[in-house]
Amino acid sequence: MATSSLAGAASNFAVLRRTETRSFSSSSPGGSVKLFRSASTCRAARVSALTRASSREVAVVGGGAAEKAKEKGRVLKVGLICGGPSAERGISLNSARSVLDHLQGDDLHVSCYYIDCNLNAYAISSAQVYSNTPNDFDFKLESLAQSFQTLDDLAKHLATAVDIVFPVIHGQFGEDGGVQELLEKYNVPFVGTGSNECRQAFDKHKASLELRKLGFITVPSFLVQGHETNKSELSEWFIKHQIDPNSGKVVVKPTRGGSSIGVRVAYGVNDSLVKANEIMSEGIDNKVLIEIFLEGGSEFTAIVLDVGSGSDHCPVVLLPTEVELQFRGANDVKENDAIFNYRRKYLPTQQVAYHTPPRFPLDVIENIRKGASLLFQWLGLQDFARIDGWYLPNSGSKFSASSESEFGRTESGAIIFTDINLISGMEQTSFLFQQASKVLLDVMMFCKHDTDHLNHFLFMHDCMDNSYRSLLEKAIYVIQVGFSHTNILRSIIHHACLRFPNLASISRISGQLPSRSKSLPLNKSFSLHEGARKVFVIFGGDTSERQVSLMSGTNVWLNLLAFHDLEVMPCLLSPTSECASSADIGKKADDVMNRTVWSLPYSLVLRHTTEEVLDACVEAIEPERAAITSNLRKKVMNDLMEGLKDHNWFTGFDIADDVPVKFSLRQWIKLAKEVQATVFIAVHGGIGEDGTLQSLLDAEGVPYPGPGAMASKTCMDKVATSVALKHLANSGVLTINKDVRKKADLFNKPVNDTWHDLTWKLQCQTLCVKPAKDGCSTGVARLCCSEDLAIYVKALEDCLLRIPPNSLSKAHGMIEMPNPPPEHLIFEPFIETDEIIVTSKFEDSSGHGLTWKGHSRWVEITVGVIGKRGSMYSLSPSVTVKESGDILSLEEKFQGGTGINLTPPPLSIMSENALNRCKQHIELIANTLQLEGFSRIDAFVNVDSGEVLIIEVNTVPGMTPSTVLIHQALVEQPPLYPHQFFRKLLDLASERSM
Repeated sequence: MATSSLAGAASNFAVLRRTETRSFSSSSPGGSVKLFRSASTCRAARVSALTRASSREVAVVGGGAAEKAKEKGRVLKVGLICGGPSAERGISLNSARSVLDHLQGDDLHVSCYYIDCNLNAYAISSAQVYSNTPNDFDFKLESLAQSFQTLDDLAKHLATAVDIVFPVIHGQFGEDGGVQELLEKYNVPFVGTGSNECRQAFDKHKASLELRKLGFITVPSFLVQGHETNKSELSEWFIKHQIDPNSGKVVVKPTRGGSSIGVRVAYGVNDSLVKANEIMSEGIDNKVLIEIFLEGGSEFTAIVLDVGSGSDHCPVVLLPTEVELQFRGANDVKENDAIFNYRRKYLPTQQVAYHTPPRFPLDVIENIRKGASLLFQWLGLQDFARIDGWYLPNSGSKFSASSESEFGRTESGAIIFTDINLISGMEQTSFLFQQASKVLLDVMMFCKHDTDHLNHFLFMHDCMDNSYRSLLEKAIYVIQVGFSHTNILRSIIHHACLRFPNLASISRISGQLPSRSKSLPLNKSFSLHEGARKVFVIFGGDTSERQVSLMSGTNVWLNLLAFHDLEVMPCLLSPTSECASSADIGKKADDVMNRTVWSLPYSLVLRHTTEEVLDACVEAIEPERAAITSNLRKKVMNDLMEGLKDHNWFTGFDIADDVPVKFSLRQWIKLAKEVQATVFIAVHGGIGEDGTLQSLLDAEGVPYPGPGAMASKTCMDKVATSVALKHLANSGVLTINKDVRKKADLFNKPVNDTWHDLTWKLQCQTLCVKPAKDGCSTGVARLCCSEDLAIYVKALEDCLLRIPPNSLSKAHGMIEMPNPPPEHLIFEPFIETDEIIVTSKFEDSSGHGLTWKGHSRWVEITVGVIGKRGSMYSLSPSVTVKESGDILSLEEKFQGGTGINLTPPPLSIMSENALNRCKQHIELIANTLQLEGFSRIDAFVNVDSGEVLIIEVNTVPGMTPSTVLIHQALVEQPPLYPHQFFRKLLDLASERSM
């Protein structure tokens, strides 16, 4: 690409990344309504062009509301309640973390409260909300938090301490009416549905009966209460519904549980009763439903927002999402009883794909929206909800119903609503935020001679491939508008305030979004040297950790949006061909520089996997495909605006997404240089962590947080890391002996011979195997015998994506495997540590729920280091607790709500002196390896001496919402909250480049 072209691109980037505060107006039966206010993610020139092209009125909004708010000086105080007794309390913590991140502002203060599994209530610091699981702090709540003697005491406190409560407890006590009844008793305003309606909707059996009564198709079910169930009655039910009593497939689920926990598949009457008894024995619920398995159907989920006023409800159903379970050919472990379970819902893997809108016929989508809206109204729900169900095409459905007049019958098939979620999950990329971010997709046509508009829209013409040039020739532009995280959450709270007279005035004046969503005034010019600092956050790639990379990049991007002086652009590094071997990926410099990078609009980032993001990018530049659902989206927009036009607090949608832009990596780096951007690398493994990307950025003088190319290359190679540290043995830093084997040698040599050779060389009968140059979370397994090695090698040979739980001789969870398989494997002695047991129930006399025998005196830790080269500083280590075997699983490392980290190490495990010596050794490791910016070091530590046995060093560590780096930063004095932590890393990169 010519330099002049890049200079033009840089200039256009500066213009297009300028932010403005403006609204779209649209004529409607109710008059002129505010339609859009751009956030920092919007490209103002494109919004302006769209506004002119659509002949829509443009006006600055929010000023009057801001003046009134200032005059009033009123800060809305919100009480955020999380936790609860259900198995979903970890997900509740995730939701609370996300809500806290996006709600807190100058005009809205959030206080946090926690209910433990025994229904004890506490006022907790916001720092605790960033823990990975409640078990991280349950055992020390008595010393960390303000406790309440009873739940009534909590309610009395809330009545005077906050204006309104936002409950984010999933499952029992949160969605069954428990917390709502408590708040109603003391007249505490709260967000969401009332207690009576919650009780009716949450109980799946009662809800099914009510839906049937209202005329909806329902799934035939059998209720099991208690362990003594009449087996003959269940057999009759099987026969009645033409299900084989011996082997017929059914779904067994808690009657009063969430939509994920405890749901399982059974075969026949006997297995059904066994599964039902398991659910009851595990304390999930004492009432269980057995339902027919809906073969050939497609699952969907839809968010419903109430935008009505006062007692006039106006539920609007956003575009639903189709949930597709995926199996990637013979290489995947196909489960006959595959369902959309907890793991698939909350851990981003290619086992599931989301499609918004669904790939259903249009009449089906319209009827889903109509039915969910009716359910919301007839069941008396309030503010928002998520309604799940199934679509069964005529061709694949054996389902029959008693009445032809039942709602849900369409020409294309049957629609069945199955689950009503009163408090939907609110993680960063949850269905709530995904669906709210893409309300309207508009396909605009422009005159070919309107060069002003087209130059703004297609500013990277020299970078674009034929798809973009085709758009230019057709003069077509696609734009999508919607709610940001902050805007949708505040809209829900403002709507809830309308029900309470003492809060109505607040809802009328407090319509301003906080800094993370605010944009610069319309008349502010922008230049490369005087305007906002540019940040490109890059994630994705093609390693087995690319989904974790998406989580990390999304979290960094959302946190950096908090700063007025930053313009943050999320970017996807596309994978190379899936057919390429790991040995070939990124080997040639030219190949690397030709890798594809996409700059992404807001809504495209909020996807489940990198593959979904990539598919959305391709679809976005094909306007004919986008036009298919344009009318549906416009209907959603019209429905929303019909209600929102009456609310003064709604100052417009604050997302205006344009099409993603496709670059080669070479062009993307050149652009970063031209606009003086800092690149925040969140690509785990591969070229993101082996020094390749760092070297390319160094060559162009583009700054980035994290270690340089040489340090990254060394740390990516686990053997090279050990060699670089081996001389520190007398300084308290120890290394683990390693034996590297080629994958091909493992295939060709008899397994018994290999096992004998390995155990003899390493002088150990229990080994740990891991990829030589991959991340820290895939392909890691404990091998206790040659049979275990044979299973592992077979998985490599067959290119399996995962090894099922308990396939090896020692109990373990699901082992995600690298894809493609690594060329080299490392074998090393397995280090035995004593089991640490954490319980939320205080069992001993001291009130502690932590048990550790401490025979071996070694524990596993993970610790972040930050700073400048040569003077790295160790944060407080976290002791890692394994829950599903001897190796930390992918879930325990990266899935929020799973995995326990004790930060800082409890004094009952490690003394303060040993902790200080441990931190000194960690700093010695970091400085020896010439780390800078930030990294994470995994190791074993001797709790008496502070000696460290190094496992590995991650130069691009996980930066997900529940990462231990955040836990550790919050322990610092003063504590560093997530957005402050990532900003500090960004500033360290700038200091290095000066």
